[in-house]
Amino acid sequence: MKRRKHLLTLLLLLPGTLLASPSDTLSAGAEISLLTCAPGDQLYSLFGHTAIRVRDPRGGMDIVFNYGTFDFRTRGFYLKFARGLLPYNLSRTTFSDFMAEYHYYQRGVREQTLLLSPDRRQRLWELLSENYRPENRTYLYNFLYDNCTTRARDIIDAALDHDVAWDAPRQDKNFWNLLDECLEISPWTRWGIHTILGVPANANAIKWEQMFLPDYLLRGLAYASHDGKPVALPPRALIDLPDSRPRTPWYLAPAFAFAVGTALLILILSLFRGRRLLAGVAAPLFIVTGITGCLLLFLGYFTLHPTTAPNANLLWASPVNLLVVPFLWRRRLPGVIRGYLFGYLAWLATYLVICPFIAPAALYSNAIIIVLMGFLVYRLRGGCPPRK
Repeated sequence: MKRRKHLLTLLLLLPGTLLASPSDTLSAGAEISLLTCAPGDQLYSLFGHTAIRVRDPRGGMDIVFNYGTFDFRTRGFYLKFARGLLPYNLSRTTFSDFMAEYHYYQRGVREQTLLLSPDRRQRLWELLSENYRPENRTYLYNFLYDNCTTRARDIIDAALDHDVAWDAPRQDKNFWNLLDECLEISPWTRWGIHTILGVPANANAIKWEQMFLPDYLLRGLAYASHDGKPVALPPRALIDLPDSRPRTPWYLAPAFAFAVGTALLILILSLFRGRRLLAGVAAPLFIVTGITGCLLLFLGYFTLHPTTAPNANLLWASPVNLLVVPFLWRRRLPGVIRGYLFGYLAWLATYLVICPFIAPAALYSNAIIIVLMGFLVYRLRGGCPPRK
């Protein structure tokens, strides 16, 4: 019985041993390559993915290092994710298992073989193996500055003594421009991200920073050189599939939905001027904008996210709106509330003036919200007295 138990344990451990020990020396026929995976239709996969493949025919090793692994069972998962404190891990899996997942989800995969000398290839293998040690494999994920793609970029750069010439043609793009390229199929996600991100996202990203996106690292490697020689072969498709992800129709996008909703509400409130109706329309909007403001404050000043503050959207998504809600049904608003509404109206006007300069990508959808909130504030302050 003990022999059987030991045999079963050995069989269970065998797949892990086939992944090779970190102390192994790669053979002359070994290859290391970058895998660039196409975007998926889920939020976490909209921007694509990057991994590193190590293949050594001497021992039949073919494994993938993946810096994009996290555990949903992490204690306080959602709070840690929101605060930028969620631990991500470097994981290893067989190349066949990795590819099977992308075949299943019908996502393309491209490979760039790295043109490394034997000693540089061994150096990269040792760095990956060192990173995979239990005490080293966990890191704090940051979407723009420290993610699965930047980790792959950094470790390749380190294996080449940080002496890589990243010579891809310059593109003047800020972080919003870069994100928008991945968010065309999901305009609601685009609106949410643009609302959450603050003024720092409007800064131009240098070539090094642009490589936080998988496609930009692929492009960067295509032009990269070391000691005058290319760092990688041209990419080849391992899974070549067209982008078949469903796209949100224009009539369901935020700008159109907000515009139609605003027009209908203004029409209704212009035709029927009862105070209760006005309060009934204003209350949920003040609640939503107030809660949004609390979220923006939290993300901007109580998390580790570096690009969420300052945020001009706090001018319209004011947390103070929540305090106004209990007074909306009164025939005459208290002086302090009327004073706040006057200031709020000024903030809304300020947003429309400054937004094109500090948050241009989010202007259109949020400008429609500004118009509606401004109309409501004007009516609530008695600018257009309700009918009896």
